[in-house]
Amino acid sequence: MISINKEKCIGCELCVHDCQCSDIKIENEKAVPLNNVCLSCGHCVAICPQNAVSLNEYNMQEIIDYNKDSFHINPENVLNAIKFRRSARNFKNVPVEKGMLEKIVEAGRFTPSGGNRQPLSFIVVRDKMDVLTKTTLDVLNDMGCKYEPDMDDPLDSQRKRYATMWKMMHQQYANKGIDLLFFHAPAMIIILSDKNISLNPLIDGGLAASNMQTMADASGLGVCFNGFFTFASDDEKIRSLLNISDSKIVVTSLLLGYTDNRYHRTVPRKEAEINWF
Repeated sequence: MISINKEKCIGCELCVHDCQCSDIKIENEKAVPLNNVCLSCGHCVAICPQNAVSLNEYNMQEIIDYNKDSFHINPENVLNAIKFRRSARNFKNVPVEKGMLEKIVEAGRFTPSGGNRQPLSFIVVRDKMDVLTKTTLDVLNDMGCKYEPDMDDPLDSQRKRYATMWKMMHQQYANKGIDLLFFHAPAMIIILSDKNISLNPLIDGGLAASNMQTMADASGLGVCFNGFFTFASDDEKIRSLLNISDSKIVVTSLLLGYTDNRYHRTVPRKEAEINWF
């Protein structure tokens, strides 16, 4: 719910014009909230030059005033950072600080979501990585053993390859303690989206994951998205272990840790397919 300090408000109408819901009006040369269809997106808070607007359901102490020196990012550096990132699969046996993991989650929390519904939640795994590794490999091994060819599926060859990999990975871990799933990462953040809140849970979660990866990379951590865990996450053994409610789906997960890998350049990619209208 929007609150506006009338003593601070100068009636500039910026909040009125920036509100996508038309939920603020001008009355007696002051902005007045209607609070009929407010999404609590915060545009009115951000655009007010007098800091006269607040949202009652949020902690307004989180607000940071804009400063070009601390907010501006050189676009060329951003693009170079995106091109330079690599997936890490060689983690050092060094714990990731709790404060650093909290900052990565913060990057996900402040990612935009459809209708500002904010459907995401996060599971941070540190102390029980070994338990989650074994459970996930057990589930993937069962899935691999149950694989049946489907000649009508254009991705069947890939599914067959995955089934073979899952059984091999399970065997390697059981017999030799070699972790080819999570690569002995010291930490993992699982991103969940509530399908009872979001109409686009995968998009909301995917956007957050991208921001979180960027934050982790900027913090000097190696990062690897783990799709195999997402495949396994519908299994009851994993959902029970992590206490995941029925309404939540696992969008993706990030393996996190320090790595000795040092890359010297970007790598090529295929040309973008673009249609200009």
